[in-house]
Amino acid sequence: MAGAREIVNVLTFNTGSSSLKYGIYDAQSGGARPLFTRTLAIEPTAAGASAAVVAALDGGLPADIPFDAVAHRMVFGGPDDTPKIASPELFERLARFERLDPLHAPSALAALRTTHERLAQLPNVLCFDTEFFRDLPALARVIPIENAEPDFLRRYGYHGLSYDYVRTTLGERLGSRAILAHLGSGASAAALRDGKPIESTMGFSPLGGILMATRPGDLDPGVLLYLAEERGQSPAALRDLLERRSGIHALSGGEHDLRRLLERSDDPRARLAIEAFCTSVAKAVGALAAVLGGLDTLVFTGGVGEHLAPIRASIVGGLAFLGINLDLDANAVHAATISDPLSSVTVRVVATDENATIARATSTLLQPATERQA
Repeated sequence: MAGAREIVNVLTFNTGSSSLKYGIYDAQSGGARPLFTRTLAIEPTAAGASAAVVAALDGGLPADIPFDAVAHRMVFGGPDDTPKIASPELFERLARFERLDPLHAPSALAALRTTHERLAQLPNVLCFDTEFFRDLPALARVIPIENAEPDFLRRYGYHGLSYDYVRTTLGERLGSRAILAHLGSGASAAALRDGKPIESTMGFSPLGGILMATRPGDLDPGVLLYLAEERGQSPAALRDLLERRSGIHALSGGEHDLRRLLERSDDPRARLAIEAFCTSVAKAVGALAAVLGGLDTLVFTGGVGEHLAPIRASIVGGLAFLGINLDLDANAVHAATISDPLSSVTVRVVATDENATIARATSTLLQPATERQA
């Protein structure tokens, strides 16, 4: 049995909408130290993800680093979102959810099916983005509509694998009242009290909350009713609009990469998109600070949060009322702490590693039962 032996190294796969991040991690004693990592560009389809995994397995791994288990990221898995070993029953359950997350689920499932077939002798594990938020307070879980499925149709929260890594990395340095902002193509923020999540900007799906690269963030549902009733938009057309043709992409006129938009300072649409994004994040942080009753620590992570100093500066500039002061020199070099020593709130930058969280969770799941009880 896989769970009857020590898991030493874990091969991890993180399938995004346009890339595959994979690596081998030393996962002894529940830790997660990267031994090898790589990123491949992929076609944003199930076939593209499967082909990338095959390429990784057939020549993209170091021959001198063995691994004992395989693990994947899955964004949404419904209420039962603890790490799971792949099985026909799991595939059948998750296939029902694919249409709820077309940007991520088909590719992630295809990648898992591929390793499950190619590496059938090893445990194949699936880790979910939502597990981090599974114990949200009832007030943060409910959706205010008549609801015959409250255990399924509720607010979940996303980017949990990233947030878990940040929490583990910072430990007590988070302070009692912390807001973590994962800013990338997808963007969200989460409020933690004493290390436990109590609120998130994302809810039932990864569409809501902060303005994103191609997703709208919070949107008046009346807009969708208008488009459906008055413009004859089908559910499929609306989903395509919300997933791929909204957010920064729509505001800028077709560009969703904030790096490129920062280079177009003379373009009014580029400036509008940047300002809208930064304002959206600042509004979210302000709201979450109100939920927390104040703020001790603000953490930036994700591709944008880690690498774009002007975006961080603009966001923090809108939060001066919280007593946040930025150290501009530290921010410019992406230092671990970018707040001024006199700032009432500590502002940190953490390079996230979702695959490390996946490896650690896999090791915990598969370690011998006697060790788990020790």
